[in-house]
Amino acid sequence: MSKRKMLAAEEDLANRVAKLAEKRGLTIYQTVNDMLEQALRAEEQGLTLKEAVDRGDRMDRARDMGLTFTVEHLYYQVVESAFSKDKQRLKDLWRDMGFWYGKYFLGKGNEPFKTLSDALTFLTLGSQFHVDQGKNSQLVISCINEKYTKGYTEVFAVFIEAAFKVLGYKTVENETDRGIIQIKLEKE
Repeated sequence: MSKRKMLAAEEDLANRVAKLAEKRGLTIYQTVNDMLEQALRAEEQGLTLKEAVDRGDRMDRARDMGLTFTVEHLYYQVVESAFSKDKQRLKDLWRDMGFWYGKYFLGKGNEPFKTLSDALTFLTLGSQFHVDQGKNSQLVISCINEKYTKGYTEVFAVFIEAAFKVLGYKTVENETDRGIIQIKLEKE
């Protein structure tokens, strides 16, 4: 039989654990042990429990946004191949998708600009992505990723422009080169 140790917790946390245990049909002892086991498991993977939960949240968010995971290099090469075969058709597809993503985030609460900006930050994980608000309701969107192909860079810029157009912004300047996107927008 294993020995037990007493652990102290703030009263509100202990009450929440008790409610959770009751909801799951477990004892408080079982619930606390399960929580500690998962926290230690995360630590053994080099993560804090918060980081592990945040990763899970990001996976759920990606799924909610209709994203799928694939091999990054393969993805860029497939886009590049399609781009080289029919540049205009691919740009039209990405523009349409940007439009629908803009509509999706327009309906996601009362801060569509922030929600869309956060989503794009998430979509560009591994890139240097920034949305800066300039003077006179101007936005500067920049994204740098050395892995982006020329074709992917161009279609992703089209996607970004279309998504922000739905929020009432028009493009005043677009400087796009392989792996580098800088778009200046202003309120229409």
